[in-house]
Amino acid sequence: MNDIEQKLSRIDLNLLVSLSVLLKEKNVSRAADSLYLSQSAMSRTLQRLRELFDDPLFHRSSRGIIPTVRAKELEKLLPDLLGSLENIIEERTFDAKTSNKSFTISVPPLLSQSITLPLVKHLTKYAPNIRIIEHPTIVAPLPLLELGSLDFSIHITPPNDDNFDALHIGQLTPAIYARTSHPLFRNKQVTIEDCLNYNFIELLIESATGAHIENPLFELLYSGEKKKHTVLSSSQMHILLDVLDNSDNLMIANDMLLQHNDLDKKIAQIYQFDLPVNKKISLYLLAHKRIRCSEAHQWLKNVMINNVLVSK
Repeated sequence: MNDIEQKLSRIDLNLLVSLSVLLKEKNVSRAADSLYLSQSAMSRTLQRLRELFDDPLFHRSSRGIIPTVRAKELEKLLPDLLGSLENIIEERTFDAKTSNKSFTISVPPLLSQSITLPLVKHLTKYAPNIRIIEHPTIVAPLPLLELGSLDFSIHITPPNDDNFDALHIGQLTPAIYARTSHPLFRNKQVTIEDCLNYNFIELLIESATGAHIENPLFELLYSGEKKKHTVLSSSQMHILLDVLDNSDNLMIANDMLLQHNDLDKKIAQIYQFDLPVNKKISLYLLAHKRIRCSEAHQWLKNVMINNVLVSK
């Protein structure tokens, strides 16, 4: 414990409530009645207050008790102090419409367009003052979830730890995208070989994020006579989408890319990989047990599950 905690651990907070009532009533008998204490018990409480603050606090008069200068100073501080204690103890009902809470989540860069964008759109409509702080996904989010640096993390690996909750939110299937006027859309059926005749652009997942996903497409795209050729790697998704819209380059992303935004007039899925279930990427919504009783966090979790995330 630090010095403040050590000092406060020796104080009975009920004494502050008694002091507040004494200052309001300015009469020991009436203060005792208000607190359902006997006269003698109230007198003992006043004595403990005098010892605590090393001050008489009150002087007797024909009209009751008169506060000292020190008691007057405390009288100015007590309302805010007791109000803060009430906020700590009393359970508050969470109101999404008026709340200005902040939530921190980590989302894989490839899913930011599909998850963060619709989440913010929903909050803008129903909870306009709530703030979302998004970080790229990291390889080991559990310590940050435990410390409170993260509230939620969308990850590909569920934790083997009862202190964490992991909700399976779906699976992603990789797909290839192109602008809607791409020459390949003239074909009756597009094959992977057709796609490999064009250059690719890709989202760069920086090593600083610590993310590592075994890409199930490597065997398909880097084997055989034709191989995927990348002409642009960028960590900026909006740059990639702009390049995709203004060139014949192709881009690999997940099948959720167009689900929650207005890109479908410019960009379309041109090829989807037919992968077995065990080759698809499973996603989990991770959280620490510290938020299980938080009405605000459970509300946001339900928003993400019902309005944003991949269906199971």
